[in-house]
Amino acid sequence: MPPHRVRRIRSQAHNLSTIIERRKSAVLNTIIAVVFFASHLLGIERPLPRPMHTSILSGSLWISEILLGHPERCHREIGMSAPVFLLLLAELVAAGDLADSRFVTAQEQVAIFVYWMVHGSSQRELQERFQRSGDTISRYINKGLSLFAASSFYDRYVKDPVDNTSAKILNDPRWFPFFRYCRGAINGVHVLAYVLEQHILRCRDCHGAITQNVLAACDFDLLFTFVMPGYEGTAADGCYYLADAAFPNCDMLLTPYRGVRYHLKEWKQGNQRPQNPQELYNLRHAQLRVAIERCFGVNKRRFNILLSRPEIGYEQQALMMGAAAALHNFLRIHEPINDLDDDEEYDIDGHPFLAEREEGEVVDGSPVVNAAEKTRADARRDRIAQAMWNKYVLDHPDLQ
Repeated sequence: MPPHRVRRIRSQAHNLSTIIERRKSAVLNTIIAVVFFASHLLGIERPLPRPMHTSILSGSLWISEILLGHPERCHREIGMSAPVFLLLLAELVAAGDLADSRFVTAQEQVAIFVYWMVHGSSQRELQERFQRSGDTISRYINKGLSLFAASSFYDRYVKDPVDNTSAKILNDPRWFPFFRYCRGAINGVHVLAYVLEQHILRCRDCHGAITQNVLAACDFDLLFTFVMPGYEGTAADGCYYLADAAFPNCDMLLTPYRGVRYHLKEWKQGNQRPQNPQELYNLRHAQLRVAIERCFGVNKRRFNILLSRPEIGYEQQALMMGAAAALHNFLRIHEPINDLDDDEEYDIDGHPFLAEREEGEVVDGSPVVNAAEKTRADARRDRIAQAMWNKYVLDHPDLQ
């Protein structure tokens, strides 16, 4: 065969081979493109999701372990003994306010909320502790706020004081009969708050902190009688609450004399004694009114959530104070732990949400008092102070 014929055949074979390779390459590129876009759209190449909360000790198993374990561990983790926790659970279920959900038992629901109150834990910490999703934790925190602050449980444990003289007053000559119509002590407090940027100015207190203003009252058994931002009727006719000088002296509130030594720490300096009716009245008033500060102190120790500024809505933060009061009263009745002794004074210095107010400072929301009511209230205070002084002088002849 002639050489030029051979060259022509070889050239044709080479061209055919090139065409085939190009077509293979085009088909392969097409297949790669199809696979790539299919995997991107359908998630074929994405790794399967890995569950985060895989601990063998689930929230339900953990709370069961706590309740069956050492009593001190139970107090440390949920702020109460196992029998009292089970009593709390039984009351909520019996009242129809609580039931098992599809995946979370009533016991674990209460444990999530109580643990949050006691430790002030973040959402992530609660998710890890109970091996639950963020949605589940948020759901049962909100449910707990409604359960303890806006249900029959709250109404059962936070209620107006009975309309008779407290045994604490009745059995102590320092206060009886002078304060026989007193039904408790009242105070306004600022609790650290988490608010939206547009609300910061109206929530900033006189010290620059972002807070919510709360008014609370307690009786002399250290039980909260109401927690609210106002003065809606809580005292019977002729009865009153003790309040500090930041409140107006009026029919409902009995305040100390301004410009006269008042605070208990002032009296401890040099072991001083009162020298006139106003000083004696202020001393006895302070000794009795300290009940509300002791209540706040006990709450601070029991519920760290009050100090942690949780990132929840403002309305939920308001419910948080009511829930703390209801739980405090429940524990005070059924398991009075972490309380101060009767003779122990609660010092508010350094308290995160109970600061010493200036004498001229007025509590937000204080009632407007007309001249007639103020004159009437001042006359009542003068009568109490003078009667108290007359008896004190008889008991201390050296003052005559």
